[in-house]
Amino acid sequence: MSAHPDPLTEQLLAALEPILARVAALDLAAATTAEQIQVIEATLEREFPHAGAKVQAIGDLIRRGIDAGVLANRGQPEARFSRVAKASAATHGLSIDIVSMIGAGLEHTHPAGEVTIGFPAAGIAADPATDCQFESRRPSWVFLGPGSRHVPRVEGGRMNLIYFLPNGAVEWHAGA
Repeated sequence: MSAHPDPLTEQLLAALEPILARVAALDLAAATTAEQIQVIEATLEREFPHAGAKVQAIGDLIRRGIDAGVLANRGQPEARFSRVAKASAATHGLSIDIVSMIGAGLEHTHPAGEVTIGFPAAGIAADPATDCQFESRRPSWVFLGPGSRHVPRVEGGRMNLIYFLPNGAVEWHAGA
């Protein structure tokens, strides 16, 4: 993140503040079973409903930032990305990244887990709310537990994703 973020990024960071605080307060490291992962996702959905105005406003800010070339402005056409903020005290120890993708991404591991919110990119799928899927799931909260390894996949239309990594921890497996 630059020392002087653009106004859209500043708005996004302000909108994310309560979510970052809540995610940091959750015991992500202890969520190792399917049931514990579901509890994390259900907690976030209950407190910050994906279809609610606050989360949808975040999705709108992300879309506007992508359209303006401020967010997800690096990478290849199938997977554009950008870092909004490194993990710091201001972000409650979470890094914040945006990716706009369709198809498969790069294989990686989340040593401390990953919390993701997915949004359909406007005008891509016939019915983005039901056609787009990240990790075979409709746009929603997705928690991938500590030590999880995957090749991220978006099918049915392009999605914009924002994800939070505790301490920015990620291990990339290029060519794996």
